Amino acid sequence: MNEATDSPKPVNSYFKGDRLELSWRYAYRPEFVPLLLNYLGLQNGMSILDVGCGSAFLSRLMAKSLSEVQIIGIEADEKMLSLAEQMLARDGVQGQVTLQKGDAYDLPFADETFDLVTSQTVL
Repeated sequence: MNEATDSPKPVNSYFKGDRLELSWRYAYRPEFVPLLLNYLGLQNGMSILDVGCGSAFLSRLMAKSLSEVQIIGIEADEKMLSLAEQMLARDGVQGQVTLQKGDAYDLPFADETFDLVTSQTVL
């Protein structure tokens, strides 16, 4: 408790590790995934940029759904990149997803480099 205001002390503003994964698994229920991928027009052979990829949940989901996509995930937070690397290895999709530290406001790619660009929960 904060004695000055009698309110709880603030905690980190985002989930970490297993809690983050659990929240994404709940949000992306199995019956929703095919609808999402169809809506995105995801096809084998596509080049995809995932801006603000976090733990790379969406990147991993796309990579697991299609074996011939190449995805680059950009994330500013090094802790999230470390978690994402672990998750890529766990899911066996590290050959399809490449992670880079980067800024959504200063992307190091030319226009029209990718077939699809995704960004979720980036404010």
